[in-house]
Amino acid sequence: MHAAVAFAAAGALALTACGGGSGEADETTSASSNKFTIAYNADGGHQAWVDAVANSVKNTLGIQAEGQPYATFAELRSDVQDRKMTGAFRTGWQADYPSLYNFLGPLYGTGAGSNDGDYSNANFDELLSQGLSATSVEEANGFFDQAQEQLFKDLPAIPLWYSNVTGGSSESVTDVEFGWNSTPLYHAVKKATGDGVVLANGSEPANPLLPGMTNETGGGRIMDELFQGLVSYQADGSPQNEIAESITSEDSQTWTVKLEAGHTFSNGEAVTAKSFVDAWNYGALLSNAQLGSYFFESIEGFSYDADSELTGLTVVDDTTFTVKLTQPEADFPLRLGYTAFMPLPSVAFEDMAAYGQNPIGNGPYTIAEGSWKHNESIDLIPNPSYDGPRTAQNNGVRFTFYTSQDTAYTDLLANNLDVLDAVPDSAFATFKADLGDRAVNQAAAIFQSFTIAESLEHFSGEEGALRRQAISMAIDREAITEAIFQGTRTPASDYTSPVIAGWSDSLAGSEVLEFNPEKAKELWAEADAISQW
Repeated sequence: MHAAVAFAAAGALALTACGGGSGEADETTSASSNKFTIAYNADGGHQAWVDAVANSVKNTLGIQAEGQPYATFAELRSDVQDRKMTGAFRTGWQADYPSLYNFLGPLYGTGAGSNDGDYSNANFDELLSQGLSATSVEEANGFFDQAQEQLFKDLPAIPLWYSNVTGGSSESVTDVEFGWNSTPLYHAVKKATGDGVVLANGSEPANPLLPGMTNETGGGRIMDELFQGLVSYQADGSPQNEIAESITSEDSQTWTVKLEAGHTFSNGEAVTAKSFVDAWNYGALLSNAQLGSYFFESIEGFSYDADSELTGLTVVDDTTFTVKLTQPEADFPLRLGYTAFMPLPSVAFEDMAAYGQNPIGNGPYTIAEGSWKHNESIDLIPNPSYDGPRTAQNNGVRFTFYTSQDTAYTDLLANNLDVLDAVPDSAFATFKADLGDRAVNQAAAIFQSFTIAESLEHFSGEEGALRRQAISMAIDREAITEAIFQGTRTPASDYTSPVIAGWSDSLAGSEVLEFNPEKAKELWAEADAISQW
């Protein structure tokens, strides 16, 4: 899953408000020179839907609204991270693990790493805390639902839609299935023709192949095949034990992890409790500068300010270790299938840089010797020592690093590619007819939204809340998803995803996500009465 960069690969955009300009509003609003601009990266193919959203706002509220392109995603993201945006910005999130909390805490918790809008609400934070300390996932989800109801009141982000995974397969393969996080289950694909190697699309990993450095889809899909952790996720997102025999706790704060004996890395080294504890400590240590270090922040001893061992980790014996958290967290086991929590063999610590170029894992596949041709492809072959629920049903997987989804799609149609996990925009209208029952269009754990910082003029306090509600109700999500995305997006009804257990489409306050032009105009007028736009 690989949230931030996975979303970045798809492109991001920003929404700037009150940016100057000239012109006249229609009779539904007072005349104003303010312009509502939607900034987006021109290299991401977003112009059509950005224009559609801008037109929906313009036509409903009678204000100036238009798209504003950035040349690249990197330039756009740089301004967002450096807080240089002159208005709001749009964000997206692809889940790291199947939990409601993963969509809420990282994005809207006070001071959270991905809280780009600097939203802060004490009640929201308290509800998150109560959810994390609940004694069951079901109880936790009740608190997370209440937290979302607070978000509907404040609207720090305006939900737009959930992104479906769109893809397909060639005539040469069978048993192709896509998971909850939009990734194909590569191990399950069968290919009876040729050499039996499945040809899949991919992208060059952005970083060395290390558990703590992998936070984007290019590296993530490879790492998921090279490693097995304590748990993995089935197609519907439900966790299943892999190396873990059990993960238990009496108070949701101190967890005891027992491993199945007999698992090994592909070099023959035994996978032990120490393999996990050493890997997690490496991933968390400040001086190691691992991108996924924040995954360990709930474990006692973690520090953002100085090198510190995770004192909450204790090796009991070869197959047992304990984890003490800073507070009770009922959904802690759900996280443990994410890449950051994978184990490492002792050889990795001899030369981590070299290891990241040729990792020795314990998953269903290994890297074929010398096959990683940077920016071109990488070959994975079945790992004969793997003993888990994801045994390879093929003779390997070759990931070709395409720079164009259109090229990948052309190869799929020609049976030169077996599995494609993202249909290009240009084929949205035709891919179902092109592929027939080999086409895939299903919900995935990907959420997209506008984020509007409260620090912006006209968007703080009561006036800001009214304008956020007005903008939200001015967007015809259903028409846009159908006309622009050809049904490959689903209008959002909350801040999470329909594929996550506990999701609801009937939370109190969610009516602010419905297209309601008359109410939108009324709310905008109320805001104008406080401070003229």
